[in-house]
Amino acid sequence: MKHKFKFTLPILITAFTIAGCSTDTTIKSGVDTSGTITRADALSNESSTATTSDLSTKDSSSSASSASSSSTSDASTESTTNTTADYDSSLPTVVFLGDDQFDLGRKDNTSISYYVESLLGTDANVINLGCSGVTATTALGTDNDTSMNFVNTAKFLNGQMDDTFFNNFPDAKAEAFLFDPADVDYYVVEYGINDFIQGKALVNDDKKSDTTCYINAMTVGLDLLVQASPNARIILCSPVYSMFYSEDGSTLGSGNTYSNAFGRYMDYCAGCTQLSPLHDSVSFDAFGSAIMNINDQTISDYMEDDGIHLSRAGRNTFAAVVAHMINKQLGLDNTEIEVAYNIDDYKLESEK
Repeated sequence: MKHKFKFTLPILITAFTIAGCSTDTTIKSGVDTSGTITRADALSNESSTATTSDLSTKDSSSSASSASSSSTSDASTESTTNTTADYDSSLPTVVFLGDDQFDLGRKDNTSISYYVESLLGTDANVINLGCSGVTATTALGTDNDTSMNFVNTAKFLNGQMDDTFFNNFPDAKAEAFLFDPADVDYYVVEYGINDFIQGKALVNDDKKSDTTCYINAMTVGLDLLVQASPNARIILCSPVYSMFYSEDGSTLGSGNTYSNAFGRYMDYCAGCTQLSPLHDSVSFDAFGSAIMNINDQTISDYMEDDGIHLSRAGRNTFAAVVAHMINKQLGLDNTEIEVAYNIDDYKLESEK
């Protein structure tokens, strides 16, 4: 039986608030998730950090995997655990910052970051700081806000916050100290669905610093990334096209029509895309159908039954787009995206 994502807005807000706190809190071997560490502490004591942090990623032998769909790893592939010794500062560093879409598949090597690494035309350090249930917006909009969100993650990368807000996200925390932000070459950023569902305001034009609003939070977070990593290029991904369901399973509306108290879901997605010129970002409009052909007719292929989370094949297709954008920046691919990516090219035989 299919389990559609069912909600009325108050129920949905509660559900996603809980989701942000119900992330797997299993502590990885050798990773202390209870301490208070700033990036300045870590960078001044790299030798000790190397013994207390680990990186969950794919086996290094997989980095030479073919970009063809036939080389796509099955969901049953066993995850491997690498240490900081695997980080090579001479290679490009790609850091993923985002919500559920980036955290999904982390345990079984079907995450977007995993697939991007396999599709790059060169070896790279790929760091995944995606966390399920998180927002771009802050809970309080004040300096003493310690919730997990994009703004605070960007502050952490600037050395302005300690790592305690990562405590409910041990997998991301294990990767948070593996790199120096000054050495980051690419950030891949994607937030928004949780902001919309939790009823966070779209924008406050009168107070640009109001990070309780989505567009304001994205702008402040991107500004902080530029400060932390002045040489990095940002690939800014809009939230993906989604479908919304009621408690009885009936459709409340598509991403084009469904609204919270502040605007339609598509307004949040469009607002994110429009931020790209402000930070010279590479724009990935994951809501429109020009790059990934997600719409009311194809959504069952791209998304899980909840209408919100990308399926395995959907993540693989999303990753192919990101990998193309990075390869183009690296001078390894001079082609343009002229037609939408075909998800059938990224399906396993069992998914066709």
